[in-house]
Amino acid sequence: MELSTQSQETQQVLNGFFQGTGNNDTEAIAVFLAEDINFYIAESPYMPWTGKKNGKQQVITALQQLIAAHHTKEDDFEMDHIFIDGTEAAVFGKAGRTVKATGKKFKEPFVMRFTVKDRLITKLLMLEDSHQIEKAFIK
Repeated sequence: MELSTQSQETQQVLNGFFQGTGNNDTEAIAVFLAEDINFYIAESPYMPWTGKKNGKQQVITALQQLIAAHHTKEDDFEMDHIFIDGTEAAVFGKAGRTVKATGKKFKEPFVMRFTVKDRLITKLLMLEDSHQIEKAFIK
């Protein structure tokens, strides 16, 4: 089954976004974010990058905080499935990291839902077990 033009564009944006995240490069990620992006990860008092973020600069700041809190050379990501339907996409996988402050590791499943318009991510919803991940931040 061939992807529609919209789905192909969404795939290209996701490829660029994940290449940037794989390299922990917020400048490369920023290229794919709309100025008015809507971003949400379940809020945690231990993880300042979580919660609702509005606008490109808030999202970039959140990503910088996330990267700074982890030993990025030990990142362990698996993307199990990617579903794309025009401007909408969902990515299922597992994320593993080591927290700098505690040295604790975690690996938890996640789902990311994207909306892409005009080759930019306008919405990004990250669903993960924040409560389980919090345990790695508590000494």
